[in-house]
Amino acid sequence: MDTKKIYDEDGKGFTRVFFQDKIEKVNPIEHYKAYELKKRATVFRDLLYSKNPILTSGLDDDFFIKKAEEDLVGFFEEKEKIIPHDNFLKLLSTTRKKDQEKLLRGMTLNPDELFSLIIKSYKDFGFLYSTYHFENLPKGLEGKKLPKLIHIKGDETIEKVGDTDLSDGQLKNIIIQRNVIVSHFFELGDVWHCFFVTYNSIAGRENHKNGQAHLHYISSGFAISKDDFIESMRTGNYKATNIHIDLLDYGNQANES
Repeated sequence: MDTKKIYDEDGKGFTRVFFQDKIEKVNPIEHYKAYELKKRATVFRDLLYSKNPILTSGLDDDFFIKKAEEDLVGFFEEKEKIIPHDNFLKLLSTTRKKDQEKLLRGMTLNPDELFSLIIKSYKDFGFLYSTYHFENLPKGLEGKKLPKLIHIKGDETIEKVGDTDLSDGQLKNIIIQRNVIVSHFFELGDVWHCFFVTYNSIAGRENHKNGQAHLHYISSGFAISKDDFIESMRTGNYKATNIHIDLLDYGNQANES
């Protein structure tokens, strides 16, 4: 995991950004424990520094790691108590596309269930975990200066940090039109399963159930290699899949009529 501070224009505050573009074939339990520990220790340091910078400068990393460990007591144990639908567990024992399509028809997941599935895929089935994050910006930005941070606020106005030669309207279009994909791979030998979202699928800008946020699914049973599928995500022209899993409690939720 990488992290950086992006200071506000007036220098009085900042945004803390955490990001990881690629994690390959890891034990997801160890990975996410290390991720959460570092993330929380960093946030604790930032919060204390904002209140008392002199005191904070005298504290070493061990102090904040201990605070993060205390905050995480029971966190992962509670997550593991969440049980995804049995069809998702059966999925991990299948290799045929036809069977996978049948198992996932009409299924839903929420973020906690997805996280539990990631953990159980390793703990109960031996799958290693990989995750990839790809972003493709709209064409025509060659030679343009992008700000360090762009944010569309609730009132649809643009908040930005850093110099740019683009208008607020152009910056807004970049956020809306960019193609971002976040994928989660479960891998065991030559067998792999992948659940992925695009920012458009989360925001309800894809043609699915009146804008319902959703995950896509693809696997080694779809006659494509993992390397080829990753390359298709990198270029933004990923292989289409007709399996959509409603993502509940996150992103755009279609209104029931």
